[in-house]
Amino acid sequence: MDEQIIELNKWEKFSHWCPAQMFYYFQDNDGGRWCIYLRWDGQRGDEPWQAELCKCTVDWDFSRHFNPIDLLKEKEHVPGVVHGYYYDEEYPFLQEKVLEMMKDRFPGLEFPNQ
Repeated sequence: MDEQIIELNKWEKFSHWCPAQMFYYFQDNDGGRWCIYLRWDGQRGDEPWQAELCKCTVDWDFSRHFNPIDLLKEKEHVPGVVHGYYYDEEYPFLQEKVLEMMKDRFPGLEFPNQ
């Protein structure tokens, strides 16, 4: 991240009227740097949000040595049931869901949702 100031434990959006990318940077108890990356590629409003957990370098860039974790991937598919599908305007619910997931993945860390 070239000369960019990173605010930890806060959602960063690139557009206020229609956020298509959001980032939530945090540091774990071992000093590891992470980013929750939400993106919406929709043009028509019907494509779902995507959510990934990315390992970051000391400069807060996404590490090329770590494959992002798909946070909405089903552990077990149930035919006829759709999980993890959020429309464009439903991103606040997705933000809340992924922060709850991080509490389970990183016990002892706080993940405020402002």
